[in-house]
Amino acid sequence: MGNPVLDWLPALTPRRLRQLWYVPLLALAMGLMMVRLLVMARLLDVPAFGEFSGGILVSGTFCMLGAFGLQSMLQREWPVRIVRRQERRALVLATQAVVVAAVCAGLAVLCAAALPWSGMSASLLVSGVMHGLSQQVFLLSTIDSRSRGNSVGYAAQNLSRAGLALMLSVMAASLTHSPIVILWVDAIATLALAWRFFGRSVAKAFPSLHAVVIIALRGLRRVPWRSALVLMTIGVAGFVQLNLDRWVAADRLSVSGFAQYSFAWVVLSLAQSAQAVINASVYPAVARRFAEHGGRTAFRVCFRVSVVLLGLGAVVAMTLGPLLQRAVAHWYPQYTDARALIPAFLAIGVLRISDFWSSFLLITGQERQLLLINLSALILALGAWTALELPIATPVDALRSVGWLAALVTATNYVVVVAGAWWTQQR
Repeated sequence: MGNPVLDWLPALTPRRLRQLWYVPLLALAMGLMMVRLLVMARLLDVPAFGEFSGGILVSGTFCMLGAFGLQSMLQREWPVRIVRRQERRALVLATQAVVVAAVCAGLAVLCAAALPWSGMSASLLVSGVMHGLSQQVFLLSTIDSRSRGNSVGYAAQNLSRAGLALMLSVMAASLTHSPIVILWVDAIATLALAWRFFGRSVAKAFPSLHAVVIIALRGLRRVPWRSALVLMTIGVAGFVQLNLDRWVAADRLSVSGFAQYSFAWVVLSLAQSAQAVINASVYPAVARRFAEHGGRTAFRVCFRVSVVLLGLGAVVAMTLGPLLQRAVAHWYPQYTDARALIPAFLAIGVLRISDFWSSFLLITGQERQLLLINLSALILALGAWTALELPIATPVDALRSVGWLAALVTATNYVVVVAGAWWTQQR
């Protein structure tokens, strides 16, 4: 009789054992990206780090469009296309996503130049948009390796990007101390890598990149835009759920205050990177389970992974908290105010690491339900924050107030999305 706890695991063939190397490789890549943020905090003064963080926020905000939902559609459909031997269709859709992302970037640059936001200069907004385009194209260029279950290849792609970004960012910061220059250097290097990876994928199925671009442009009308727009709206809602507090911080806090908040937010960046490391393997595995065995099996995989990570994350957070407090006090005394946010951000990070329920709802085709869940949770959390918001007497109080918003949004969304996933599999 088999072990019921381990029945959901696939057989550990030699190939799958080799693929387990993706964990340390991808963790190293994410670690290098975190090191880059910490190095920027050391090399740049507090206001400049605040500007750099603002550019990164604009970059992430652009990426929330997900090429008008085509990125989410690719993540869901590419593994299925491989199983059905329809890889050319996946590559055409990927090319269409790159084209749409470039058009979105062009429109965003025009808007940023014409209507600069009061808290950021036009040049910083434009730099952030172009940085976001580079990240978007890079993500699209790596879906192929993830969909094939080539986790080591995906990790190697991210590691090369992280190493290059760290090296070039440190050089740019040391020579110029300009956040805008750093963003442009990173964007150009990332686009170069994405071009290389995407070209390799296209070469497997098409005679040239030009050929797939022509086919992609001709087929833009046949893209299921209604489904894509629903997925984009879900992506926007998910981004708001993860980053609303940062925009509120950018609006309410001074440049130095936003720098303090952004420094503490490195904890959440680390948590989201860890979730991405795990989900790079879990998402396509759950998609394959759903395609082969149905929703109940997919739900069980998500449930077990989430529970294990929730427990492990809580243990790590309790151990890491005091260490982070001492490290900030010793190495980054200019960010002392950020220490007040570390306990709350560790708790938020644990919830975000263990959240695979949104992936389950997407894989099972419940896009509209997930959108309704995200919006409902966001409205509830905003209402609770508005009602509970405390008077602000000091800069630390302002930081804590925005931190409470992040905590309420994350906790509310987690509870509601778990309930939605359970209800879906019960049906």
